[in-house]
Amino acid sequence: MSDSEIPSIITRPFPNAVTYDLSTPNQVTITLPLKSIWSSGLHWHETHTEYLRLVKGKIRVRLGDETSIIHASPQAIEIRIDRKVWHEWSRVPPDNEDGSGEEDDEDVVVIERTDPADGAKAIFFWNLNGVILKAQRSVKPSLLPPWLFGVLMECWVTLNLFTIFATLDNVPVLLGVRDGMLKRRRSSVVAVHSWTDWLLMWVEWTWAHATLKVALTVARLVGAEPVSKEFTPLREYNDWMALNRDKKKGL
Repeated sequence: MSDSEIPSIITRPFPNAVTYDLSTPNQVTITLPLKSIWSSGLHWHETHTEYLRLVKGKIRVRLGDETSIIHASPQAIEIRIDRKVWHEWSRVPPDNEDGSGEEDDEDVVVIERTDPADGAKAIFFWNLNGVILKAQRSVKPSLLPPWLFGVLMECWVTLNLFTIFATLDNVPVLLGVRDGMLKRRRSSVVAVHSWTDWLLMWVEWTWAHATLKVALTVARLVGAEPVSKEFTPLREYNDWMALNRDKKKGL
């Protein structure tokens, strides 16, 4: 894909419908239309503090173990997400809409940015969406059984996404064992000791990092790149590569 063909506004279809506007430096505007079930997924960042500014609509936000419904206001609420804090956000689903059971009838618009403002947010979304949309456009070879094609595509997408996650500071919660324990804790009179909570956090952290490290190793062997010229505008690609060269040199 040539640089002129790489869009600054990327749209994905239902059911996970979403539009990413990457045209403004150091921020990404995310729009979720009515009925979209898109979610950021539960994850954390280790080198960036993230900010979510709710411009329009209502969102459900999880920060750590707390989940809240946030409404847009004239004051343009901005939510700070510190490093290493588990978080996830989405539209408010119909069964959780302020207890009314009715979904909001307008688009949700959220602006994401990070500190440091190093361009990683836009690079992340260009490459993540590039991988997903390329997979959706892929045509099955005539001699390949459909089931095998599906398995291979799933492996290709997962490998590339994990490589992007590992490189661009987006660590996913993969096991969910701590969440399972929290649910049991809420429905039980038996207390769970703090050391148990710490152990489960350590298990989640270790599993996520081990999985991403394996993905990076396999990606290097097969030539998969976390930041690809195919999906990234040339200027942003060159800036990103230069920034990483400087980091490796300790500048």
